Amino acid sequence: MNGTVRLGEREIPYTVRPSRRARRVSLRIREAGLVEVVVPAHLVLSAPETVLKRHAPWIFRTFDRLTRSGAVERERPPGEGSRILFLGAERTIRVLRDDRRRPSVALTESEIIVRLTHGSPEDIHMLLERWMRGQAESIIPLRVSRLNEQWKFRYGRITVRNQRTRWGSCSRNGALSFNWRLVILPMEVADYLICHELAHLQYLDHSSRFWDLVEKICPSFRQSERWLRRHGRSVPL
Repeated sequence: MNGTVRLGEREIPYTVRPSRRARRVSLRIREAGLVEVVVPAHLVLSAPETVLKRHAPWIFRTFDRLTRSGAVERERPPGEGSRILFLGAERTIRVLRDDRRRPSVALTESEIIVRLTHGSPEDIHMLLERWMRGQAESIIPLRVSRLNEQWKFRYGRITVRNQRTRWGSCSRNGALSFNWRLVILPMEVADYLICHELAHLQYLDHSSRFWDLVEKICPSFRQSERWLRRHGRSVPL
């Protein structure tokens, strides 16, 4: 569904995209002046204009920020020659087809190689997400252990999830949960987010004591906070 909605003095074009991965209605800026409304596949959104009007201040702020920074997102489904982030570095996607039984994904220094079977209609986006989630399940617990070597905080189970609204969490019993998209971020930003949750093992709040501890664990955390404020909403996949 495509349409336009009047927000203040501006006519804003929008498109509605059903998504099997979506758990709630959300907005994304695809290019300057265009808003995408992402809805769960099972949901019929009868009045997208109502959602857009409710979030008009966020839409205008985001348009202005993207225009100033030149970081306007122009997403398209990943394919041959696309460039995506992994551990903060841009990698080129190379797509190959051969007689293998099942598709696979491999990483080189500068490429992510997606191998498909002949005649296969596999969704490259889904293959890459599945691969990155697998990488996250291996990488994130190792980084938690490494970053905790000096501090020796006691934590419980570590889980990696497809969280939509947060980068991580810490429960009262010391269980840590992280968004798999940490593997897309620059390593220093991902490390800060891990340190943030480690600090919650001692202070389960955002008091001044908590932030003092965060600074001890991760002295450069303010730079990472600035990066997240500027780029966090546009992390792909």
